[in-house]
Amino acid sequence: MASANSKVAKVTVSEKQGRASLKGVDNYYKTEVTSLSDGSLKRETFRTDAQGNNGVKVQEATVNKDGKITSNTVSSNATSAERRDLNNPDSQLTKSVKNQTKDAGDVVRKNEADATGGGLTDAGRKNQEILGGGSGNNANDEGEVGDTSRPSAEPPKNKAGTRENFGSTPLNYPITRDQNQHIIKFDMLKYEPKKVQGFGFSDRSATSGRTIGTVTLPIPGGISDSNACDWGDDRMGPLQLAAAGIALGALDASATSGGGIGGQLSDLKNQIVTNNKDMQQLIGQKAAAAAIGSNENALFSRTQGTILNPNLELIFNGPSLRPFTFQFKMSPRSKLEADEIAKIIRFFKQGMAPIREDSRLFLKTPHTFKIKYLLLDKGDEENPYLNKFKECALLSCSVQYTPEGNYAPYEDGAMSSYQMSLQFKELEPVFNDDYGSDGDLPAEIGF
Repeated sequence: MASANSKVAKVTVSEKQGRASLKGVDNYYKTEVTSLSDGSLKRETFRTDAQGNNGVKVQEATVNKDGKITSNTVSSNATSAERRDLNNPDSQLTKSVKNQTKDAGDVVRKNEADATGGGLTDAGRKNQEILGGGSGNNANDEGEVGDTSRPSAEPPKNKAGTRENFGSTPLNYPITRDQNQHIIKFDMLKYEPKKVQGFGFSDRSATSGRTIGTVTLPIPGGISDSNACDWGDDRMGPLQLAAAGIALGALDASATSGGGIGGQLSDLKNQIVTNNKDMQQLIGQKAAAAAIGSNENALFSRTQGTILNPNLELIFNGPSLRPFTFQFKMSPRSKLEADEIAKIIRFFKQGMAPIREDSRLFLKTPHTFKIKYLLLDKGDEENPYLNKFKECALLSCSVQYTPEGNYAPYEDGAMSSYQMSLQFKELEPVFNDDYGSDGDLPAEIGF
């Protein structure tokens, strides 16, 4: 295990109040990078004095040996401006932390290479760049480094610039809300295809391990759900039934004990004998209908006032997938809230977009979403009196920038109001066993 500190950097952070911007404040920061015994890297960023002393931790992040971010936390010691800038990949503070991570990480990895006699690996460069907040695609100056955790049978690595991390801190509208307010939470998930398993497909892994960003919004009006199954009319005439009976009898292994095709033919013979008069009429009518090119039922109805029994029955054809539509109106009350709304809209638009591969031969499936109605004062507990959702795809995201009917921006160009419509559809049908079977019927709606 080894660690190293970066040089101290001065960064200007602008505190904001309402829609007014106050004078920028110059703070000093340094970053410490530590290699842990399990092969992971840890980054800790501190606010310090000009000499790098009296450090106060403002952020900590960890990347495992495979380049996966396992933690990324902004400390409660961070100011609101620092919290905002640390969650903005284009801010001066975030760029400074990225450079400090590279400087300190280079020292750590060089010390480890000198101690072991090895060299600086491309995988190490990639993990270090991810630790600094990058994608890992630009870690190697001699060419992009692929994802070392990707199986060789998968398509090429993602196109550089693809966003696969939308921040560890949730995006919220409104930014401040009542502690007991109920909210709807959208977790963006990295899409995971299913694998063939026996006569079906395996289940996807837990959504918590695939979450790459979160948005919370007030629960809108007009929410609803509609569960449905596909049932349809089916008809089977007497002759079709007889033929089906013979075919099924041929598959019956008990033919020697009066079943099988022999038993079916015997039953059919008995019915013909019993209903001899009707059978003679049926044969005659079918022959007449064939001779004149008419439908036998039409001829029966015209001449006898009867039709062949169609044995009509409503039968189950398959499950259905549930759609959901939400509409949110967001009116910013400050510059900070206007920026948050812009990030929320971008979150959904970029998350639903297909992902290009470098080769342009393939398009990867867009990210998916887990939706929950939450009781805000009870953590991640879902509201038992509203429906649950399975993993969803975002089919469309529509934004109305002038929902009041006129163009009315603030002085900085932010709209005075936005209306966003989201249309989702679940990836899988709802099945009986999704509601559970053990114990008493619970007092919750479920799916």
